[in-house]
Amino acid sequence: MPKKERWGRPYPDRRDWYIYNECLVKRGEFYLSFDFVDQWDDELAQMNAGKPGRPFQYPESFIECMARIYVFFQLPYRQMEGFVRKLTTFIPGIKAADYTTLFRRIKNLDLSLKVTPAILAEDVIVAADSTGIKVTNRREWMREK
Repeated sequence: MPKKERWGRPYPDRRDWYIYNECLVKRGEFYLSFDFVDQWDDELAQMNAGKPGRPFQYPESFIECMARIYVFFQLPYRQMEGFVRKLTTFIPGIKAADYTTLFRRIKNLDLSLKVTPAILAEDVIVAADSTGIKVTNRREWMREK
């Protein structure tokens, strides 16, 4: 039910609550692309072509996807192994990697952003989060008092 008064003044609530709710829900969306599953064998064959020693068992795109999950969810590597094991039950074609392999391969990834002069010549759009979502509630009680 919309409020009739706000701070002592009449307040007509003109929000479309369905749209407002959908915007709040979209803030929590996280997109994962599992397109690498379709090219799993082809990418592995390309990575292992002419490679001396033990062949790779997991393609680079799979390790990059696991690195995104590692950063986003901040999972320790042993929990990531459990995550990947459960993922294999939902997505056939993925092979579960152990935590040591995940650690070694993610550690060696080059995740630096490449900035070219062409990008710097264009306008840059900067987004700032003002949702009010806090990482911690430290000193919240003292701030209120």
